[in-house]
This record gives sequence, C-alpha cells and structure tokens, in this order.
Amino acid sequence: MKKKGIFISVALIGCVLTLMAATYAVGASCTEVAQKIEAAFFAATPFPYASQEIEGLTVDQAYEIQAEITKLRAAKGDMVMGYKNGLSSKKVQIKFGVDGPIVAPLYKSTFRWPGVLYMKNYVRMFVEPEIGYRLKREITTPIEDIESLKKAVDIVFPAIEVPDIGFTDLKQATGTDIIAINSAEKKILVGKAVGVRAYDLDAVTVKLFHNGQEITSGVGSNAPGGQWEALKWTVNAALAKGGKVKAGDAFITGILVKLMAGKPGTYRADYGDFGSIEFEVK
Repeated sequence: MKKKGIFISVALIGCVLTLMAATYAVGASCTEVAQKIEAAFFAATPFPYASQEIEGLTVDQAYEIQAEITKLRAAKGDMVMGYKNGLSSKKVQIKFGVDGPIVAPLYKSTFRWPGVLYMKNYVRMFVEPEIGYRLKREITTPIEDIESLKKAVDIVFPAIEVPDIGFTDLKQATGTDIIAINSAEKKILVGKAVGVRAYDLDAVTVKLFHNGQEITSGVGSNAPGGQWEALKWTVNAALAKGGKVKAGDAFITGILVKLMAGKPGTYRADYGDFGSIEFEVK
C-alpha cells in the first residue's frame, strides 16, 4: 500500500512537471516567434506565419506574441502611443477566420507627417484612409457610453495607415497570424487636426487618388458600427488586453475604403472639408 502511494505521488509530480514544461515551451515559443517577426519587420523581409511556428496557435497566444514585440520595441527606446482596430469588415473577418475586429498597439515610431515612403522598406505595402483620434485624458476602465468617450477625446484628424501585410502568400495567413504581426502596423500618416465636435464623423467622405486618378472612395460610417462605436470598441479592447490608455494616445478605427495595394507614384486622400493628406511612394 505504501509503495502504491509512493507511485501515485511520483506520477502526480511527473504530470505537474509535464504541464510546467508545456507551459514554458509555449511561452518560449511565443518569445521566439516575436523575435523572428521583429527581425523580419526591420529587415523588410517576409513575416513568418505564427500559426505554422506554433501548432494550434490560439488568439490568446497571438496576443502574447504582440506583447513580446512591445517588450522588444521598448528595449529599443520605442513606446506604445495608441491602438488600432484591424480586420474591421465582416468580409475580411470571414476571410481570416476571426469572430470580430482585432486590436493592436501603435508605437511612437509609427507616426509621421506625410512625405515620401519607399517600397524597399516594405514587403507588401497597402494604403488605408482612416480617421484618427487623440485622447486628452487617461482611460482606466471600460467606456460604457459614447458621450463619455467624446469627453475623453481631444482632437480628430485624417489619417492614412500604410501597413505592411508582409506574408509571402496572403492566402496562407490566418487571423492569428495578423494579430501576431501587430495587425501589420508600419506607418501612420497624420493630417491636420480639428475639434472633436466639428464634424459628423460618420458622414465624412474620402476619395483616394493615385497619380491624379481616383482609385477608391469611402465614408466614415464604414467603420464597424460607425466611428464612435469603433473607437469605443478599440479603447475597451486595448484595456481588456492589459494595455494602458493614456492622455495623448492616438487611435485609428479601421479602413474606410477598399484595401488598395501601394504602388510608386503620388497619392492624395481628399476628405473634403475634413482635410486631405498627400504623399509619395518611390
């Protein structure tokens, strides 16, 4: 009987050690994948597929990879300066196998004034007109109503996200792959800011021109649930993932037009009275 008890104890200890080893392996794998993604990001080479690096990759693990990338950026002196809403349309969500939008941090190095961007710094450049927001106060608890959210916003502005969805074959990418690469964040071009209550943001229209020719158009209400609902979701999702939402942080709420691949030439996003952004790709 005593030997049987010893055997059971040893077996239980073995199970615990096995579980601990498995947990450690998952954590180590997420760190390793984050390092590979970060190296590809700075070298402008194709991203690894996190879903192929970690068998059965879950959404939580994909967000863990995000968090590891944030640590790597912080070690280089970068910092989180806001968040973005990704995979915002139902069609795209179905394509990538996710149940809703995803959230990703935006780093200080992400933001820049319009100017010249270079194709050599990208694997797969895309151009996404959006609407941006800057907060005037910290948010520490989930936002429950739109009026409270509006009181927390300082300014709004036209924004062009120029992401790098840098996979060799987009057809192989899953939603967890997109989460793991920080929803493909690369650069955010910032337009002139206006007062938060100056416009009906859902009614703001944008036309995107390439070399003087209109290539696509959209409206603010194309954001999931409308602009303010999309911002509310993004703020709350950032908090739910353990992010800190600070005064001065900037948010973008999702693409307003058809996804357009970046090409060499001149671009102009005309938001009408809301403003415009012009830049060049070489």
